[in-house]
Amino acid sequence: MYRQNILVFHLMLKIQEKERSKYQNEGASVVPKSNMDSRKISELERKLADKSEKISSLEETISKRESEMAAMEERYKKYLNKAKSVIKTLDPKHNPALVPDMSVLRSQLTEKDKIIENMEKESEKSKMIREMEEKLISTAFYNYGMQMHRQMINQRLPAMNNGQSFLSRQRQASSQRTMRSNVGNRCAGFTFDQLDDMKYS
Repeated sequence: MYRQNILVFHLMLKIQEKERSKYQNEGASVVPKSNMDSRKISELERKLADKSEKISSLEETISKRESEMAAMEERYKKYLNKAKSVIKTLDPKHNPALVPDMSVLRSQLTEKDKIIENMEKESEKSKMIREMEEKLISTAFYNYGMQMHRQMINQRLPAMNNGQSFLSRQRQASSQRTMRSNVGNRCAGFTFDQLDDMKYS
């Protein structure tokens, strides 16, 4: 874009310079065909001067930008080459030393499997021990409860035995009285001789 503008400005300058030289060669007595007065010519000259300044400024700006672009392109090339070298370094095809040995990986995997197996065994043992402890604690509580129950029964047995002996004595006394009354009733209708005969018979 800047290049096109510069070319256009250069062409305009050349055309205007040719017209001005043409008017100067014809002389002051000759009237220009375009009937342009001196004011218009001076105005055109001033505009041409401004355009030439702008053109020079644009050319300077373009040269700076072209140098900056060249420097950036050079930096990008360096970065690209560096990235390529890093990729080659990390690529196993170019650097086999980075590829881990399969035997080393297998040994590490086997060792980890053994560690996991030992941990599982220890966990199973701990579980069994915990279950045994729970059973022992339950048995101990049961035995303690039975012992306390027996002690309470043993403490109550004397009082219960005393009560049963009193009741048994009362029952024995009542049964003896009943037996005596029954015998007396039976013997009431017999004479002494008959009673003697029953006694010895």
